[in-house]
Amino acid sequence: MAGRITFVVLAILTCCGICEGADQRWNNFAEDSDLKYYLDRKSVVPLPDNIYLFWIKSVAKDSDYFQAEYNLAKISYVLTNYEMDCAVSRYRVRSTVMVDKNRRELSKIVPVAGEVTFEPVQPETMLELAQEEICSGNEKTGGVSQAAAPPVPAPQPADDALATPEPGNPFEPALPPAEPEQRRAPATAARQALPAAPPETATPQLPAAANETAAPEAPLSIGGQQ
Repeated sequence: MAGRITFVVLAILTCCGICEGADQRWNNFAEDSDLKYYLDRKSVVPLPDNIYLFWIKSVAKDSDYFQAEYNLAKISYVLTNYEMDCAVSRYRVRSTVMVDKNRRELSKIVPVAGEVTFEPVQPETMLELAQEEICSGNEKTGGVSQAAAPPVPAPQPADDALATPEPGNPFEPALPPAEPEQRRAPATAARQALPAAPPETATPQLPAAANETAAPEAPLSIGGQQ
């Protein structure tokens, strides 16, 4: 008995998880008198130039609606793949798939290559609501999203003295200021402090030698005779 209860509880939790996952994936964003439209959030694919690919599931409120529309029985829902250009509000259909209640593909319509052209999104239609879901938050800048320029940092002062000093630890003792360096005495002062050199002693000059020898004086004459 306990094993059956456990099995039933696990089955209920599994079903709840599947239903919750389906609710998070399929968003019932629009409906009209005949159909309910669900956007597949998981299938949204962003492309360059602000273009998106996505699937929309259409579920008929009347079981005979799809048979009259497509002349095909046992259709449970229809999947349509769209390509939307959010920059210019235009779209085109890429493919349409008819599916039965067992999720089997009954039929598929794919346009011929080259014949699929973009058409404008008409106001007050399912596609306008889909555009709001897909393109919300995207700026229309001609298909190119412009990123904001990074802020330019403010220039830092070149002088380190202008920089704000970092707060020190209030519990550390303040250090005494550094002693200023002694200035060098100017060269003129140093020269004045040195003692003057003693004056040089003049070398005595010897008298010049006589170039010529003096002639001997003549002897005195006796009796006045020479």
